[in-house]
Amino acid sequence: MTEPEKNLLYSHREKNFMEVVDEGHYRSLYFQGDVVQSRICLKDPGRLILRYTQYMMAAALLASTRPSQVLLIGIGAGSLLQFFTRFLPSCHIDAVDYSENIIRVARGFFLLPENDFIRIHCNDGLHYLKNLCQERLFDLILVDAFTDTGMARTVYSSEFFKTARSRLTPGGVVCSNLWSGNPTVYKSVHKAMTKHFSGSILIPVRKRENRIALLFQESVPWKAICPSPQVLEALTKTYGIDFAEVSAAARKHNMKLGERMQHLFR
Repeated sequence: MTEPEKNLLYSHREKNFMEVVDEGHYRSLYFQGDVVQSRICLKDPGRLILRYTQYMMAAALLASTRPSQVLLIGIGAGSLLQFFTRFLPSCHIDAVDYSENIIRVARGFFLLPENDFIRIHCNDGLHYLKNLCQERLFDLILVDAFTDTGMARTVYSSEFFKTARSRLTPGGVVCSNLWSGNPTVYKSVHKAMTKHFSGSILIPVRKRENRIALLFQESVPWKAICPSPQVLEALTKTYGIDFAEVSAAARKHNMKLGERMQHLFR
């Protein structure tokens, strides 16, 4: 099978290296030449393509089944917003990105959805959370804030996660995409986030260096994270994501063997 033809649509190299490339039916946003930041299917933009986004939304929806107020830190090309528009159109979403250029590219090349339910803000994620939405509470806070050098420092900080906890509704959840490629930074970020939450789990993304963190105000709700096979099958059919794979990864990498066995035969 031949490789799909690649067509460069946009390139920006002043402060950070960024390219928009068409590859067959897919449009991709690249950082540093070969790092895929986001990707959509032009014929079906509501379908999540990158595996880490699939894991992220599956984990988020297992932990927060019916979110109505959502905060997204890190817009990228807007693939998560496309997913919400298709599958959860009544969610009220505040989406924040520090980069005017990223937002401009998402609007110009990636069909970025904006409507009465989705509001776009150009701001630093920590500044927005601390100063511009003090009266708001969220059922779900999604964190996927990356620059061309890795996880955004102000967002992946102890101060951010402390503030995020105070902006959650009772039972609210933080779901964060982490990158483990730099072990020192990864361990520091993990320590910063878990410091402020009573319950947390990490879900490794298969064949990737991404880790999805779920952060809870209380203990981990394992019944929600690992529901029955019938529930997982129904979720997979609804959202087009392998919920069983994500649930199994959560159980395998966070439960001790005895706990896993007890869960299987409960």
